[in-house]
Amino acid sequence: MPTTQEQMTKSTILMPDWFTRPTCVVAADLIGKILCRQMTDTDGNVKTLRMRVSETEAYIGEDDPACHSHAGTRTSRTKIMYEQGGVFYVYLTYGVHHMLNLISGSAESPESVLIRAGFLCEDSDRLIEEQALSKDKQLNHIKQLAGPGKLTKRLQIDRDLYGAPIAFESGVWIEDDGCQPPLTLRPRIGIDYAGEAKDWLLRYVWTDHPSLSKK
Repeated sequence: MPTTQEQMTKSTILMPDWFTRPTCVVAADLIGKILCRQMTDTDGNVKTLRMRVSETEAYIGEDDPACHSHAGTRTSRTKIMYEQGGVFYVYLTYGVHHMLNLISGSAESPESVLIRAGFLCEDSDRLIEEQALSKDKQLNHIKQLAGPGKLTKRLQIDRDLYGAPIAFESGVWIEDDGCQPPLTLRPRIGIDYAGEAKDWLLRYVWTDHPSLSKK
């Protein structure tokens, strides 16, 4: 794995067209990448939180019973899925948790990748308020970003990001510093309603990493 110094000097921002590739390839390749979130801290200084992705899920379009676009369902919420890959799809689930999805593939092929878990990079900025919390509540605790709702809450990501390009100007972007961790495929989580699709191996995880939302 790259050292902190290597991360700082060799990391490159992925362009939106990186996400136009096949969804399962994007979901796999995102493991080890760095999700960056820029925000203004309570002291007025701009900070960049850097989370290394350890878990994703692929949702592969109209033939996937677990996908929002299943059977061609195009609504005011899901219409963004029909855009070309490289934009964000953020939605609220159970009226509580925001889910961060990256639209992938080509236009009119409504697919996406859900970011499920990650952990704070050593070279990440830190927020003043969270550093005052107990150790198990601070962002650098290995379980603080272990889950799709937890990571959006801690990184202050909500539906304001809906439809924005996956790019620096959106305040949320993805970087690549060459990290290529061991990868394992597992069934997706929380989709028991999806029939046989609940057993499809479309969850991509950093093998045995402690930041995972579920083994």
